[in-house]
Amino acid sequence: MKHELRLPVEPEKLKALNLGDIVYLNGLLVTARDQAHRRILESNSSNTLPPSFKTLKNSAIYHCGPIIQEKRSSYRIISGGPTTSQRMDSLQNQVVEVLQVKFIIGKGGMKSLNTQNYKVVYLSYTGGCGALINKKVKEIIQVVWKDLGICEAVWFLDVENFGPLIVTQLNGKSLYI
Repeated sequence: MKHELRLPVEPEKLKALNLGDIVYLNGLLVTARDQAHRRILESNSSNTLPPSFKTLKNSAIYHCGPIIQEKRSSYRIISGGPTTSQRMDSLQNQVVEVLQVKFIIGKGGMKSLNTQNYKVVYLSYTGGCGALINKKVKEIIQVVWKDLGICEAVWFLDVENFGPLIVTQLNGKSLYI
């Protein structure tokens, strides 16, 4: 079944999702890889997490290290395919708890992601689709922690028709196992 969802998502809309469903997202999501996950947890512990992260409640984290073009303090995504999510596996549940996101987007699934307790859904994005993302991003809203490097920074993106994403982990079940 196909679902078009607005971010932040109303949690009750997650009940309509099943393994194998196709999802398209519209609204706010962020890119974050392993260094960003560590920084989120460190900043939360020291009460220095930027206020913009509060806007991510019921939204999505996209495991991605985008290629960004910078011109006169404005940015454009050139490419942004999914990163293998297993790299963030040991940190992901803590980050989900801190940010209260409802979707993790990446490739390869996550062995430790607690989809049942945190009511989070893992969405797979096909590897090799990176060049298509620039058509899905309406606007780069903000970049946080650029000191980590362009690929490791957190990019706040306003997306439209972002997908197709496949529901691969949900309610303690996985298509990967």
